Amino acid sequence: MKRAFVAIPLLILLAVPGAHAQAQQSFTLEQVMSAPFPSDLTASKTGNRIAWALNEQGKRNVWVAEGPDFKARRLTSYLEDDGQEISSLSFSADGNTLVYTRGGSKSPAGQFPNPTSNPVGVEQSVWSVPWGGGEPKKIDAGHAPTISANGIVAYAREGSKISAA
Repeated sequence: MKRAFVAIPLLILLAVPGAHAQAQQSFTLEQVMSAPFPSDLTASKTGNRIAWALNEQGKRNVWVAEGPDFKARRLTSYLEDDGQEISSLSFSADGNTLVYTRGGSKSPAGQFPNPTSNPVGVEQSVWSVPWGGGEPKKIDAGHAPTISANGIVAYAREGSKISAA
């Protein structure tokens, strides 16, 4: 008897063509793949500033916002889908500079991800950009940067720690 109660609604759904399909919205693979994807949210230790990486249709950039309204703005201008990740965002002590890693980790074969087959090659590197905007400055090859209270950028490179001004 219980099987009949389950089977009857199922038969009705199957018998009415399109009843289930009409309830779902259709979408394309392009729409799914182009949805923005935020990551690496970080906050400054002082003030009310936040930063995050945002992947919009493959174009990865650093975005920031400041309270009290937290209106978002793009801080970097990487306008091509070059497949290079942005990660490890870190604020300076005063919140006026951001450092980050651009590029992915090496594969087991020892190669950096190069999805566009850039003939020049790619690397994983540490960058800095001022809060007020401007061109990012490459510091060196490496990853996982942080900024000390006196402005020294420390980061990992090939398994060892080094620092740069």
